[in-house]
Amino acid sequence: MKHLVAGLWLALMLGSAAAADPLPASGSEEVRAVLEVLPGRHGYAFEQPQILVRQRLFGLAHGVSLLAAACLDLPEHSSLIQDAYANWHARQAKAIETVAQDLAKYYFGARATQAHWPDLVSALMLKDNIQPALAGIALTDACASLPAAIIRPRYDFATLLTTADAPQAGKEAVAGRQSEIPRVPGENLPSVSAQTYSDRAE
Repeated sequence: MKHLVAGLWLALMLGSAAAADPLPASGSEEVRAVLEVLPGRHGYAFEQPQILVRQRLFGLAHGVSLLAAACLDLPEHSSLIQDAYANWHARQAKAIETVAQDLAKYYFGARATQAHWPDLVSALMLKDNIQPALAGIALTDACASLPAAIIRPRYDFATLLTTADAPQAGKEAVAGRQSEIPRVPGENLPSVSAQTYSDRAE
């Protein structure tokens, strides 16, 4: 299951989030079909708080990878973004792996071990391009803000996941903590889904 997290890192290194989970080379050029989601489990699980937390954290991780990959194409930001992302990913990889594993089980059941990063992106109906989420913000401004944004508590997945799995008081505390975090240009981009922009306010 670690291929899920490895795919996120490789996406940045290749400069393309579309390559987030490359398939093993084969003799054919067939494109791997995404896994079928269990009935009734597309989108967000608003009635299941622990799953919902993981869905939002996955959305953030996916968005960070999209933005970081796009920023690599800007020479003035490339080196700084690569270093900032590498440091952030090193701290958050274990939490991202846990989130991905739990969501794979939720969405695909017995086929969870077959899940790749794009399967989860599809299940959550997330965008595969950061541009629509910029909403008028220049890419260069979003890239400039990213190193400072991802060191904020909103992107401390390890702490947020631990707190979310604590007793109810802890869950309420993390919800309040997220809502009080000030935003900077581009900081809210990762949680935008294909169907709604509501997560941008979280």
